[in-house]
This record gives sequence, structure tokens and C-alpha cells, in this order.
Amino acid sequence: MKRALEIAAAGGHNILMVGPPGTGKSMLAKRMPGIMPDLSEDEAIETTRIHSVAGLLDAREGLVSGRPFRAPHHTISDVGLLGGGHSPWPRRNLARP
Repeated sequence: MKRALEIAAAGGHNILMVGPPGTGKSMLAKRMPGIMPDLSEDEAIETTRIHSVAGLLDAREGLVSGRPFRAPHHTISDVGLLGGGHSPWPRRNLARP
């Protein structure tokens, strides 16, 4: 699994981790931003915009430089993950590292 994550990170690919509880999926996912390349300037600007709209931006930080990681609860619905309602809005209560 670790090798698959390294390959996905290097190539900018998506990865879907499936398996029983306790096999390390969440642990590996939390470490994924650490093995990914740094954000490009465009990615940093886009990430900062999203954080700002969602109310997650610390005014003292300025530009977000680290790759974000969110860990929604396993029971979250599709609608809840997207923000719900008629106008989807980034969720504020997702777990942050």
C-alpha cells in the first residue's frame, strides 16, 4: 500500500483505499500530504481561496502553503460532504490535522 501511495503522489493520481477497519488506511492517508510535492503557486492561491470562503483561513498565515487533509466521519452523507442545500458551501466542521 505504501508503494501505491508513493506512485500515486509522484504521478498526481487519485487513490481509493478500501479495507476493513484497523488496516492503516487513515494513517497512510494522513501522511500522504507529506510525500506529495509542494503546492505550486496556482495551487496555493486556489487552496487559500477555498480556505478563505470556508472560514478556515488564519489571517496571520497569509497564503496556505501546506497541502490540506480532511477526514470526514465515515457516516457522512454525500450531501453532507458537499455542504448540502441548494448552494453547496465548503464544510467547516470537517476534522483537521
